[in-house]
Amino acid sequence: MADPTIAELFERSGTDTINHRGRIVRAIVRLPVRDAAVVTIQRRDVGSPRPQALKLALNKGVLDVHHHRAPVVALWSHTSPETIELTVRGDASTLEVWNAWSFGGVDSSWIGNSGIVTRAEDRGQVLQCSDGVGPASFNDLVALVSIER
Repeated sequence: MADPTIAELFERSGTDTINHRGRIVRAIVRLPVRDAAVVTIQRRDVGSPRPQALKLALNKGVLDVHHHRAPVVALWSHTSPETIELTVRGDASTLEVWNAWSFGGVDSSWIGNSGIVTRAEDRGQVLQCSDGVGPASFNDLVALVSIER
């Protein structure tokens, strides 16, 4: 019998955080924010031939990117700048971040071996993302998320 996928382990655990082969893996990363906070995303590496994305959403309010406001923002590896700033607008307290990828033109998240390993740095959290295709690698997309409150 094949080992369960990360998505299956999330489902079995009933949580969005699991221990997988000695690493803490998250389905979604939640970071504290407040109105007018500036969120900087710096893409450090893309180790996959598939387009990769970080998706961002607030529990309340919208994200402002160059005066365009949206409740959910997708930063795709093949179309977004390497570094981008977003401003929190509204009564938000949590920024949710998850990874997505395009496979055959289909935007996918939270299936197969998809997950995020985080590492704290002085400037913020490094997110090491594994898309859901093939074995978990945690180098399909690597980005730094920094928040200035």
